[in-house]
Amino acid sequence: MRELPIKNEFASGLLELSRLASSEYVTGSRRLTSRPCWVCSVVIDPTDPAAVTHNYLRNGEVVTSPILIGLGAQFAHPTHCSCIPVYFNRGLYIEVGANTDGVIVQYLVDSP
Repeated sequence: MRELPIKNEFASGLLELSRLASSEYVTGSRRLTSRPCWVCSVVIDPTDPAAVTHNYLRNGEVVTSPILIGLGAQFAHPTHCSCIPVYFNRGLYIEVGANTDGVIVQYLVDSP
């Protein structure tokens, strides 16, 4: 593996994590993976300037799975959740709300 040009261990670890993660632009509710995974980043792309949208990342494979991350957004104020990765131990289902063009999800499938 090629060494990253960054000397800060945290920053280079974050770049390595980002390189290994999958990124998907999701336009409709669906299962992203049935395997356990870490969600690293979520960006909501809202549609309607007047309406608020609500989107949910669920711990499991179906729309009735428990919500671990719920994000709302409004046009001109897209929501970006980039924090400490959140572990989804039963897979990842994304519920895309009304007034949403799409959701970008960056996740890393766990290899047990």
